[in-house]
Amino acid sequence: MKILIVDDDRINSTILNRLLARDGHSVVIASDGVAGVEVFHREQPDLVLMDIRMPRMNGYEAAREIKRLAANRFVPIIFLTAVTDEDSLVQCIDAGGDDFLTKPFNRTILQAKIDAMERIRRLHGELRRQKETVERHQGQLQQEMEIGQHLFAKIVSAGNLLDAPCLKRWTSPMSVFNGDLLVAAYNPAGGLHIMLGDFTGHGLSAAVGAMPLAEIFYEMTAQGFSLSELVEAMNAKLIAVMPTRMFCAACLIEVDYRQQSLLVWNGGLPDVLVTDKTGRVVRRLASNRLPLGVVALTREDRKMEILEMKSEHRVFLYSDGLIEAPDSEGVMFGMDRLMSHFGGDVQPDKIFDVILHSLKAFRGDTEQCDDISLLEIDCSRAGEEPPGGMPRRSEKSLPPAPWEMSFAFHAGTLKNVDPLPTVINAVMSIQAPTGHRERLYTILAELLSNALDHGLLGLDTEMKKTPSGFIEYYNQREARLNAMESGFIKLTLVHEPVVNEADGRRIGGAIRIRLQDSGPGFDYTRVQSYLEGNAGHGGRGIALIRSLCSELVYHGAGNQAEVVYQWTYQ
Repeated sequence: MKILIVDDDRINSTILNRLLARDGHSVVIASDGVAGVEVFHREQPDLVLMDIRMPRMNGYEAAREIKRLAANRFVPIIFLTAVTDEDSLVQCIDAGGDDFLTKPFNRTILQAKIDAMERIRRLHGELRRQKETVERHQGQLQQEMEIGQHLFAKIVSAGNLLDAPCLKRWTSPMSVFNGDLLVAAYNPAGGLHIMLGDFTGHGLSAAVGAMPLAEIFYEMTAQGFSLSELVEAMNAKLIAVMPTRMFCAACLIEVDYRQQSLLVWNGGLPDVLVTDKTGRVVRRLASNRLPLGVVALTREDRKMEILEMKSEHRVFLYSDGLIEAPDSEGVMFGMDRLMSHFGGDVQPDKIFDVILHSLKAFRGDTEQCDDISLLEIDCSRAGEEPPGGMPRRSEKSLPPAPWEMSFAFHAGTLKNVDPLPTVINAVMSIQAPTGHRERLYTILAELLSNALDHGLLGLDTEMKKTPSGFIEYYNQREARLNAMESGFIKLTLVHEPVVNEADGRRIGGAIRIRLQDSGPGFDYTRVQSYLEGNAGHGGRGIALIRSLCSELVYHGAGNQAEVVYQWTYQ
């Protein structure tokens, strides 16, 4: 080692120098405390032998300054002293000394103390290097975590409409990443899709699965796919990319304000609670499906529960982290304690906040052991637009050009595929008139729905006028669709540009939509369809098409319809 001797006694310094040099050490010498600090700063020795009583700066002061200069580097200081009283030795330790050596010097003891300090110094150096390595890894991990958080936030929150007026939500992740996925988005017809997912485990491993599901949710909702198709796509994705032990308990809900209905799919989450105007639970939708990512889904597995939506209804979703949250004694919050808030003694609009207050009071300072999420849907506000208005899908705006496309959907396809997303996405990929996707979607949705439900399946919209008839309508629809063996729907769309007569510029376009089904048709001259004051579940389709189109004509027995939709190029 390089050893610094700080001693104003030249004889002591000479003796120590010879003893240390004989053992192979390199020695530098300073005659007082001030010189000792200067030499230390210049030479950076590995160990210091420090006398106590010296001129200009004593050993205690010099030791403190040397320890300050050494910073994180461990440099042992052995005090040289002729005194052995307790107070003096305590001062040595307080000043930063690591050991002391009494005069006169014993070579064996001197070497033993130096060897001991060398071992400590090497150990300290190794610990410092390990600490620096750990800090580098921590820095890299922190950077990766920050990138992960950024990506997670961008992907999961992109297009998220949890600020919709009808929603109230609260989430509490156990760690940096949330294993509960809570997302919401509007489809082109204005229906609100909502999903609460609870992945196996928590933290980063759980959040990894949330990102692909969020992407599927937003993209397919924007394209107009149904909840059942979202469920199938998400399930297939998880099976393809996630380990077998990872799955996602999930509940998906569609709030359809126009149809005044709720579609619910619950796979593995606790009961969905529906309350009335008194705050009492009138419907509990238990999980009747496996979580996403367990096995491939059958047609039955994708089936939704449908409820008539009343303005007084409130719907509550929550992850199992809420009812399994423990207090300081390990007792869980539990379903009974949750249900106690729905006894009718709490104002309906206060239930959400009361549950949260009750949960926080119950848990106290107990450490959280799972991600917790709670969501309320206020059906009375389902028709209100979110802040900033309804979101619009970014479309490429192309100049008007002539084009034509045709589709033919037969029974085997109609039983398993919703034709609407296929048609609307094909149209938008060719022309994409900016800002018109939602209107075109609504027109095509009404035409295709009428052709399938009434033309091929023979369903009567009058059934939907009562709550029981409303549910029966969709039950019959599912049964008849499953039993359908023949029939077809043919659809043709022809687009022609609209030209400004003054200067010949193409200022927009007209899309002529012709639809034919193989059903028996209907007496379209006697159909009463109206929008004004119509709060029911049916009787609006034809009037809605007329309000959006410049022309609506029926041909033949009523099983052929032709509409013209005009748009202006922006």
